[in-house]
Amino acid sequence: MDIASPSTQDSEPRIRRHRILACVDLSPFTHVCLAYSVSLARALQSDLTLLHVMQPRHEYAGRHTDALDWEIARQQAYDHLERLQDEAARALGRPVETRLEQGHPVERIVEVEREIHADLTVLGSHGASGITAWELGSTARQVVELLCGSVFVAHAASAAPVVPSPHRILVPLDGSQRTEFVLPTAARIARAYRAELILVHVIQEQVPTSVLHATEDLELARQLASHLEVSARSYLERLRAGLVRDGTVVRTIVVRHANQRRPIVEVAKHERAELIIVAAHGAACDRDRACGSVTEYLLMHSVVPVLMLQDLPEAELHRINFGQVDAPPLRASYPPEAT
Repeated sequence: MDIASPSTQDSEPRIRRHRILACVDLSPFTHVCLAYSVSLARALQSDLTLLHVMQPRHEYAGRHTDALDWEIARQQAYDHLERLQDEAARALGRPVETRLEQGHPVERIVEVEREIHADLTVLGSHGASGITAWELGSTARQVVELLCGSVFVAHAASAAPVVPSPHRILVPLDGSQRTEFVLPTAARIARAYRAELILVHVIQEQVPTSVLHATEDLELARQLASHLEVSARSYLERLRAGLVRDGTVVRTIVVRHANQRRPIVEVAKHERAELIIVAAHGAACDRDRACGSVTEYLLMHSVVPVLMLQDLPEAELHRINFGQVDAPPLRASYPPEAT
């Protein structure tokens, strides 16, 4: 994958591992996750590992479970994972690896991601507990906060059709190199599926407040927004020209709005985008968080699948995950053996 950090003095390029980890379960939504995992592996020529996490025997179904019940559940999980493996391997035309683990789902996913050095982890937005509004399920949300690599969230909302071969890909840009670094990967996926890239930039409109209320100040803010709009169109056109030379179909959109996050979701809906590709951080990079506020909003609220490419070096993410958000220690990963 063309996942590399932006050219900044305080960042080191991320290692390209070419490994996708797809997290699957027994819910109906897992086929959404599998479809997108295969699509990404095909477009990016990546190896694919399917991971399913079972509850430990003593927690299974929230009650005491005898040896026979546990063995039946374990065998069902193995059979399910094997069927998904066969389906994915046929679609890709090459072998697919599997991992069956037991323990807390968040811990196991993060542990396996680090163990196999996955550079992209694919998650379903919701699991067996189902969909609640549009927000991420609790497991997906915690995994996003703890992973070191990039993340693809396959949203399982019934209103969002599964389109593993996208025709329109939305790429939000704020003018910084951090957001621009997603363009090589976005262009590669677009060319693989002959999709159109839609580059979008949001100009934040100033609204009257107790501080910004004088007529001359409001006029100055309006003039600044108009000037920024012209600059943004020129900026996106330069990027478009470079991508077109490589054979990518590109269109640009500039939006003026008081909210910098919501217009991206609205543009994706209006343009019927089937995929959003976004950098984890933008110009105002907060290194104490795994992703910025705009990216977090898209992951939480967009019904269009979101591919978040991590721009921070892995060493810094380890510091964030375990030094500042007090993540729980990870226990050794182990498969659910027969009793």
